[in-house]
Amino acid sequence: MLDADDQWVRVADSFTDAALNGDGWYQALELFAQATGSEGGQLIGIGTSITTPFNTWTINPEIATEFDELGFSSPELNPRVRAGMAAGTGRVIAEADFITPEQIKTNEHYKWSRHWDVPYCCLSTLIAGTDSLIGLAVSRSSRDGHITNEQKQVFASLAPHVRSAVRTQMLLEGNIANLLTGAMEAMSLAAFACDHVGQVMAMTPQAEDLLSSGRFLKLQLNCLAAELPQDSLALDQTIRAAIAGLRRPGPPLMKSLFIRSLRGDKTPDTIIVDVISLPARPFTFSFTPRALVLARGAKRDDQQLIAALKAAFLLTDAEAQIAMQLANGQKPETIAEAREVSVATIRSQIKSIYEKMGINRQGELVARLRPLQ
Repeated sequence: MLDADDQWVRVADSFTDAALNGDGWYQALELFAQATGSEGGQLIGIGTSITTPFNTWTINPEIATEFDELGFSSPELNPRVRAGMAAGTGRVIAEADFITPEQIKTNEHYKWSRHWDVPYCCLSTLIAGTDSLIGLAVSRSSRDGHITNEQKQVFASLAPHVRSAVRTQMLLEGNIANLLTGAMEAMSLAAFACDHVGQVMAMTPQAEDLLSSGRFLKLQLNCLAAELPQDSLALDQTIRAAIAGLRRPGPPLMKSLFIRSLRGDKTPDTIIVDVISLPARPFTFSFTPRALVLARGAKRDDQQLIAALKAAFLLTDAEAQIAMQLANGQKPETIAEAREVSVATIRSQIKSIYEKMGINRQGELVARLRPLQ
């Protein structure tokens, strides 16, 4: 329990920091649970409007895994979820507000909760849709017992700050796609930003022009598809691989495809589509772009690729050039000599490249860039 105002501020600030930094939610939820005298904290996003459902729960990971496997995010199976959806935004509720002791004894979800010693809870819906919600909860053990009025007041006083943090991160994530495509627009690139399931979140005017031409690329269920079926299959597989991120063993995270068009001529015209995997943040609400798709002419253009690297990963001009040199097999010593700088300077820039691209070694860099060389 909180015993000082500065502790309350610390908990509230931890959620704000998590939203701005993109991580730290687990630690913030732990502090929240401690503040209410509870076993664990939980932030859950479920429903059709949540592109990628999430369930961050600061208790035994086996409990969270089994919760998902048993489908307990469904309001039909879980009285807590059902009550949260019915309660609307902002109301703080516990068992006494939505279920009777007799119902608790026979309900399958509560039997499961007792098995894992999380028989009690307190919850609030932070953001609600017609069939979706982002909810905040604390799980309580048999030792914790039902939440007290004082603990419930602490929960209620902090919940609006958690809601504000959630909305802040949602806003920041939504703007990433627009910022990214805005940078591409300034470079006159046809670029598409895709989310966790491959749907196009944003695109540049050049990309819109390409779609409106009716050639090469089109949208199907808001996902990119190619004019020719065989090209469309390869494009879909490449985008999905980029979204999934690096796997060992697995495909590289940056790949180029030839996309053809038969319209207007018996001989196919060809463009090149570059699919770039963007680094995953430790914790997102599914609004962050995970793949960048660039369309360009069949003629290779190093400057266009350098511009794409700068926009996608926030590399400096020098870092983008060095990244391409490394992917071409050049050693740091050779690069340093050609650029007339020290090897130490090049190694420092390589370290910065790794950090910005979310990789740890040269092999991963080559895997990302070699297909474009």
